[in-house]
Amino acid sequence: MTAKISFQPQSTRSVLNVYSYLLSSQFQILNLPPDGIPKEVDPGAYYLTEGDYLSLRSKLLLTESLILRTLSFTTHVSLPHHLALTYLQTLGTLPSVPTGPSKMLARRTLAHLNTALLSPQLLYLTHQPPALAVAAIYLAAREVGVKLVNREWWEVFDVEREELGFLVVGMGSMAGWVEEERVKWAERRCPLTVEEVEVEVGRRKAM
Repeated sequence: MTAKISFQPQSTRSVLNVYSYLLSSQFQILNLPPDGIPKEVDPGAYYLTEGDYLSLRSKLLLTESLILRTLSFTTHVSLPHHLALTYLQTLGTLPSVPTGPSKMLARRTLAHLNTALLSPQLLYLTHQPPALAVAAIYLAAREVGVKLVNREWWEVFDVEREELGFLVVGMGSMAGWVEEERVKWAERRCPLTVEEVEVEVGRRKAM
């Protein structure tokens, strides 16, 4: 459902093809060889026949309708990504014709926002989109080496220094956390189906 209303909408067939691959034995993103180079993939291992596609499509549409009814068809979500790009333009670091540094700054900003979605601190639930956008810009500018205005510019976007500092530390620590998770899941499959998630939840409760 999210893929349909995204900046680049995806078809139902594309969504099902992706999940077919994720559930197949060919999925290796979380289990790359030691050299980091993926092995050659056999498309036949996750190919969806027309019958399989129609069956899964019906299940997907039914699931979507249940979710929409549960949400009362309220699908508006405020995300910090567009805000971050607007803030970069306001700060004069993302001109109408982007330069090399401005492109890198925008990429790193969006990368931090995407990574923060996985944060164990649940940053997206505890902080407002403007604060997330400002923190991602601050961290990205420091990494890329782009100098922002000398004044406390984050206050213009209603973000306090204490909150900014907390978010910068939280986003900056994600690289280490992701590496720990990669090591943790290296020996076992990431749960993707309902049954696998239930088994994983039960395992964690027993710990």
